[in-house]
Amino acid sequence: MNILRYQAFTESISGTEMIGSMGPNYGHPVLGTPPSITDVTVLQSEVDGRMYTREEYDEVYRRYLAGGGEPLTGYTKANLDRILLEVGSDN
Repeated sequence: MNILRYQAFTESISGTEMIGSMGPNYGHPVLGTPPSITDVTVLQSEVDGRMYTREEYDEVYRRYLAGGGEPLTGYTKANLDRILLEVGSDN
């Protein structure tokens, strides 16, 4: 009976229970460097409200260029909205 209780106890531990100070040598749980714009891998469009990954952006950008659009510089929200306004957001 004790073994079953212990097994049920260990199965219910997810690892997120240890939050906060754990002792003098554990360290301080703070994110050292805040994320910057270079860490962004998904953009949200103002045109259709969808989230676009870099691969989806590249696909829409290729359609934009194939339709006669001028080359754009960078993976930015402004470029995404411009592309979607010209090409359309039906991905």
